Amino acid sequence: MSEAVDLFLELAALPTPPGDEQAAADLVSRYLQGLGLEPDEDSFGNVYARIGPTAEGTPLFFCAHLDTVPPNGELRPVVADGVIRNAGGTILGGDNKAAIAQMLEGVRRVLVENIPHAGIELLFTRQEEIGLNGAAAFDHTRLSARLGFVYDQEGPIGEIILGAPFAQGLEITFLGRAAHAGMSPEEGRSAIQAAAKAIADMRLGRVDEETTANVGVISGGTAGNIVPDRCSFMAEARCHDERKLGELVQEMLDVCAFAASEAECEMQSESRKSYRGYRFGKSEEVVQLAAGVLERCGHEVRYALSGGAADANVFNERGLRCINMTHGVYDFHSPDERIAVTDLEAMVDVTVALVEAARA
Repeated sequence: MSEAVDLFLELAALPTPPGDEQAAADLVSRYLQGLGLEPDEDSFGNVYARIGPTAEGTPLFFCAHLDTVPPNGELRPVVADGVIRNAGGTILGGDNKAAIAQMLEGVRRVLVENIPHAGIELLFTRQEEIGLNGAAAFDHTRLSARLGFVYDQEGPIGEIILGAPFAQGLEITFLGRAAHAGMSPEEGRSAIQAAAKAIADMRLGRVDEETTANVGVISGGTAGNIVPDRCSFMAEARCHDERKLGELVQEMLDVCAFAASEAECEMQSESRKSYRGYRFGKSEEVVQLAAGVLERCGHEVRYALSGGAADANVFNERGLRCINMTHGVYDFHSPDERIAVTDLEAMVDVTVALVEAARA
């Protein structure tokens, strides 16, 4: 098997849910040290390494995240019929460890083959899956490169993500009045009833072609025979249009306030961390660089908008120009998650080709 496959199998065997990524960080640091580099971990635990330029051109940075969604079974990555899967009945971890292997192996080839380059920076972040926390914590002024690439979109190689949505999270709490549900229900004010009405009246799911909304967690009550005096739920809305997002969030808050008043409850709301969206034109330098490389590597170039956020959202918010790309992994976050060996290796070629194309 190739070095890229061996490295990915080693990474994929490590359980690294958000907040517990040290094993992967250590493996990545050892690999970089083996290439003669001097990686360091910042105060948040992100791993960063820089390779000084050997030619004129445009320096690039590459970013992938170390964490995966929590596995719910044994991590036992295997290769069968040219495809890498997990044989333990849970995630493979290709999101995003396939990208780590592709970027590291690409850089190894650049160094071993003495390929001239204009400067390469590597960043491997933590806690991406629970809010892009590692990217947000990283001091982006350390990056010399202004153009970057994240491989964090599922699907066949060749798709360039031109835009990702803005997002806003909400935590809504209803406060009612407890009472014995059998003896004196009239004295109670059900917080769960208020929450249920609010959720029922919200526009959830795919609101329109660029907007989604969801209620994902709900909790409340203490016993079946007590009118519940407290109920809370967590919701989010996403939209590629920031103005429309604001309008939808306000609509959700208004629905909750009305439901609270109907049930004679109080309503409290708290905004959670939001992501800023971004949008690229096909003529922008970083997009053209990626499209040209993908085409030369034999991949059909496609353009899409994403419904999810990635570390690219953080970098673009901070003034860098960073695009997200597919990297051959299918069925993120599921027991069917997989990547073909040929695709894993093909993105190594794409990584090397990006470095070469950025040279003047």
